[in-house]
Amino acid sequence: MEDMIARIVEMDKKARDMTAQAQQKKLDFENKVIAKRESMKNDYLERAKKRVASNRQAAQKKADAALKKIEERDSAVIQRLESVYAQKGDQWVDDIVARVVGE
Repeated sequence: MEDMIARIVEMDKKARDMTAQAQQKKLDFENKVIAKRESMKNDYLERAKKRVASNRQAAQKKADAALKKIEERDSAVIQRLESVYAQKGDQWVDDIVARVVGE
């Protein structure tokens, strides 16, 4: 009878040990999953930051090119206006004075 009780106690101890090992494996697995999830999240965020930086540079280059084009166009318009003013400025002044004076 004592032998049977000892065997039952031993089996119970083994069962508890197996349960504890299973619990530990479960915790280890959960920790690995959490670590992997964090690693994936960090990798994704790092790639996203690189994409944003790349897109920002591309957008800045595009904006700079558009600004340069606008500045060139404006410069050409200013040059044409100055050229026309140099040719006809005196005439315009005379016309304005004549209209104001009433001639």
